[in-house]
Amino acid sequence: MTGRQQIELRELPEPTPEPGRAVVEIRYCGICGTDLHAYQSGQPYNPATCGHEWVETISGVGAGVDGLREGDRVGIGVPPGCGQCPECRGGDAAHCTRVLMAMLGMGPFAGPHGGFAPSIAVDVARLYPVRRELTDEDAALLEPVTVAIHALRRTPLRLGDAAVVVGAGPIGLLVLQCARIAGAGAVVVVEPEPQRARLAAELGATVVVDPRSESVDERVKEICGRRGPDIVFECAGVPATIDQAVSLVRRGGTMSLVGFATVPAEINPGSWLTREVRVVASLGYVHEEFDVAMQLVADGRLRLKPLCTDTVGLDDLESAFQRLLSGAGDVKLLVDPHRA
Repeated sequence: MTGRQQIELRELPEPTPEPGRAVVEIRYCGICGTDLHAYQSGQPYNPATCGHEWVETISGVGAGVDGLREGDRVGIGVPPGCGQCPECRGGDAAHCTRVLMAMLGMGPFAGPHGGFAPSIAVDVARLYPVRRELTDEDAALLEPVTVAIHALRRTPLRLGDAAVVVGAGPIGLLVLQCARIAGAGAVVVVEPEPQRARLAAELGATVVVDPRSESVDERVKEICGRRGPDIVFECAGVPATIDQAVSLVRRGGTMSLVGFATVPAEINPGSWLTREVRVVASLGYVHEEFDVAMQLVADGRLRLKPLCTDTVGLDDLESAFQRLLSGAGDVKLLVDPHRA
């Protein structure tokens, strides 16, 4: 991405399997909401994160690589905790500096580009074997699945809790399903786009509220009780909905911030304080959550197929971004870089 609403295709040298790395042939790469935010804003965006949801087959391994070989189907994630940074040495490997740098497309784990390419060389610490039961399309969505799983594992949800999910994009629809799996009672989804609203209902929402035509506060209280819901998951990544999410949750409840807003948001701190709202932030995932994600997909508890709207080639990448931003009903578009 070279500017606001500007994408350029560039030719780069063919990757080679250097020591500790593997060359992979990318099958599918999903377009993420953060890719869309970068496209809209034109703000600097690390090339290594431009296309970071992919599944692939190893075509070559470098020296010193154990446990992976040519022909293995693998996915991309973050490496395990390093065990050496201050966070790891302090017993908090979930916040390892090495993992954060890899997630942000920086440091030794960053490549020259992301997954919108036919092939790429990757440090094998970031790769994990994909289970045979999963289709390539399912495997391409494991990265956003782990985002939802990480959000649920960081948020104190109790059996029977009433929850609200703000935004029924790919992450919101996955958080909805994970909240159900985790034991939530009523789950209300707030979503204005009709196709996404229908999909939320299909995937288990108790009620879907259209904020353009209904009072969100009143409808939520009708379903969750006058106190309000126990938890609100903010999955839209829109500045205006951050304070709205806090206004919806009951006094003493939890607002779980999952959506990634790239610009400042105005909040009412007095309301947050007097209502003693607990705020939990969730960024990305940790390495071991990919095993959790594969299990939930393999046994059918998480449904991914309804989220995949279409598959496009690299020549249609920019038009795919425009489709997703148009509000026309697309949920998740996959890019097949080998597609003519």
